[in-house]
Amino acid sequence: MAATPPEYKRSFEDELDWNLLEQLDRVVLQISGFSFRTKQLCLAIDIAVVGLLINFTDNELDQSIFVAGFVIPLSFWVLDSISYYYQVKPRGVMDNIRDRLRERNSEQLIHGAQINVIDRSRTERNSFLRVLGAFFNHSMWLYLLLASADLILWYMFSKDFIG
Repeated sequence: MAATPPEYKRSFEDELDWNLLEQLDRVVLQISGFSFRTKQLCLAIDIAVVGLLINFTDNELDQSIFVAGFVIPLSFWVLDSISYYYQVKPRGVMDNIRDRLRERNSEQLIHGAQINVIDRSRTERNSFLRVLGAFFNHSMWLYLLLASADLILWYMFSKDFIG
């Protein structure tokens, strides 16, 4: 017969840590939802503004279309990068809380304890690298794609390849 693991009885410190862990998890989920809505809003506004500008310029291409097509994703990129930056800190704190729980209790009671919420190198590096990491990461490809496409089209317009 297999021995049953000892019952986990939470101490007062454990209760506080578990509550804080749950609160931080909700914060991270809320920030993640904001990031997704930011991308949706960027696409909607970009399409609407470019469409209105085309309409206002009598269906002719104009520099203002390309300026708007570049500035809108760039602005949302900055906004989304800020939210991404602020996700890193709570995730690092979540790992520290899990470490405290693991130190006070048997590691077997904390399932998945060896898996970090976030890579420690992302939470412990200097501010400049954290800002750079927030601005250039896998979550920001949409903005890079929109801005790059706009710059390519703008270049083609300026060289009279399209008109």
